[in-house]
Amino acid sequence: MMRTRLTLGVTVLLALAPGCARTRSASLGMPDTTFVSTLSELRRIETDTTLDVTMRDSTRRIILRRHRVTAEKLEAASRILAESPARASDLWRQIESIPRPSPIKPALPVAPSTAAPGNNHPVQH
Repeated sequence: MMRTRLTLGVTVLLALAPGCARTRSASLGMPDTTFVSTLSELRRIETDTTLDVTMRDSTRRIILRRHRVTAEKLEAASRILAESPARASDLWRQIESIPRPSPIKPALPVAPSTAAPGNNHPVQH
């Protein structure tokens, strides 16, 4: 949990940090689309209130494995982006533009009905 927050924090700080402009973009060690989709998914689980600490950590590992990325690779990519603030800003806009689903709200209990005994279906027949 702390590692992802650290990665996300480093990414934001480095993306906003002043850096020297280069005429040619350095490789992040992964495609930009992988970087964007990985960080977008990691951000989503950080705000998902339906996950407990264990599930959040497991989901984080699943996301990294699915994208074939390690936390170290994300941190290294963030350092590279610090040298290209315009590119970092563009990638960050892409990350933020991906809609995050709202958390699933638990169903409210159904009030007891006056239906026939044994009918516990929430829709009256």
